Amino acid sequence: MTTAIDLSGFYGTDNYYRHPFTRSVYTDGVKYFAEQAGAYWFLDIVLTEWDALVRREGFLTIDLKVSRNSAVIEVSDGNGSYTKPRLVDFTDCPDGDYRFFFVAGEPCVLMLASEY
Repeated sequence: MTTAIDLSGFYGTDNYYRHPFTRSVYTDGVKYFAEQAGAYWFLDIVLTEWDALVRREGFLTIDLKVSRNSAVIEVSDGNGSYTKPRLVDFTDCPDGDYRFFFVAGEPCVLMLASEY
């Protein structure tokens, strides 16, 4: 079993990376997570499925919970109102609980909670 990825060293970002399917961008910490976890699939899901919602709501909390090669993505408006969880049947992403913030703007930005 692989252990959770340590993301504690990320505060703010120096670079933004554009997602190829949306106008949204993501930070250094998110890029590090995707590379280390082999989880660019996570970016594809979040940035394509919840782009319209973040533009409407202004702010979303994205929780990725990985256990035993499956995952659940939970999306909240930050005030406890959740969308339907998105289930991922198989992933080799390391087990752990990961939190991200998705913030509206032009462009919208996906970041680690510690980068907010």
